[in-house]
Amino acid sequence: MHAWIKTRIEARDLRVDSQNGVDPAVARRTTPSPSFSSVVREVMVGTSMQKYVCSALEPVLRRVVREEVDRRLTHHLGQLPRSPQPQTPSLQLIFTSPLSLPIFTRGKIKDKDDNPLQIQLVRCESGPSSIISLEPPPRAEIVVLDGDFPFNHDDNWTPKEFSSHVLRERKGKRPLLVGECRVTLREGVASIQELEFTDNSSWIRSRNFRLGARVSPGSYEGVRIKEAITERFTVLDHRGELNKKHFPPSLHDRVWRLKNIAKNGKFDTRLALAGITTVQDFLKLSVVNQQRLRQILGQGMSERMWNETITHATTCNVGDELYLYHGEFSTVVFNPICQVWGVMVNGMTYALEQLTPQHAIDVQMLIQEAYQNWNQLEEIDGASLNRATEAQPSRRATSFLPARTRLIIASFVSIYSRN
Repeated sequence: MHAWIKTRIEARDLRVDSQNGVDPAVARRTTPSPSFSSVVREVMVGTSMQKYVCSALEPVLRRVVREEVDRRLTHHLGQLPRSPQPQTPSLQLIFTSPLSLPIFTRGKIKDKDDNPLQIQLVRCESGPSSIISLEPPPRAEIVVLDGDFPFNHDDNWTPKEFSSHVLRERKGKRPLLVGECRVTLREGVASIQELEFTDNSSWIRSRNFRLGARVSPGSYEGVRIKEAITERFTVLDHRGELNKKHFPPSLHDRVWRLKNIAKNGKFDTRLALAGITTVQDFLKLSVVNQQRLRQILGQGMSERMWNETITHATTCNVGDELYLYHGEFSTVVFNPICQVWGVMVNGMTYALEQLTPQHAIDVQMLIQEAYQNWNQLEEIDGASLNRATEAQPSRRATSFLPARTRLIIASFVSIYSRN
């Protein structure tokens, strides 16, 4: 590199000397060679100038190229034939009611009211009141969709987009959905009596399915009928159904049917050791001594978990039965979860808030005794007593009860009639 630069400089000097009438041979002998440092400086100055020019020109060149490319693309795309805009459908299929959840494999799919699924053909945005009947009646196909469809909650999908998200069974598995997967829309309505999943939803990325309904190809020719979809849901393995929670629970359900209490788990075991095996047992202790119930569950149940569990438990329908517990001077009437319905003291009927402080203490002792001796309480038909508070009971209606119980009922009827 150094030799090449030196040669170029000497050639330039010879050319200049020749032009000025100086003998190049003499000039070579008389002209001193440039130093290496001066040569390097000259090269560095040239390089810096080149970098400066390039950096200054680069944005300009980029902008010019970009503008030219955009202009060419715009011109080219403008000459392409435009795709027709998708036609807004005037008819649509709908599921008339949300699904009953949770859904398990091998279990019948029903709506939230435990009725068979129903689909209807209606006018778009007009609701289920405007059912459309077509002749001949089209057939509808029930399919499984990825739970992530439609993306961004956009319901303006096309038939092609809908079809591209229909799920098929895994390799080597039975059809994902079995039963009445094709139904006829007679007078715009079709009920689906038998429908169940054969596989859970854990194998797809979203871990959720949707049910979809579309008109079967070849069964209808006319304007587009928009497809129906349900809300997204998880399908669980049927083996988990044995451990599923009940919404709402019943009094006689095992306590592990409540939220946050797993079957044979630590909370279930602790409660069983304390004699609490049913939802009714759980609710009774929560009424009589909630602090004791929290102690049994232990610190593993956080405040949030406790609130969820007790809220779930209190959705239970406690029924109409009433229970009497007799003390020496008082009788307390309870509902099935040990809540006080009323108190009779010395033949007078009171609500709890009407008791004197001393009577309130005595009644609290009776409540604790009644809880400990629950199986010894006298059970009566609360429905009859409730009816009696609205109208005086006939002798025939209460004649099957003991005389003391009939007196208590009459007293409660009297006070509630006055209120």
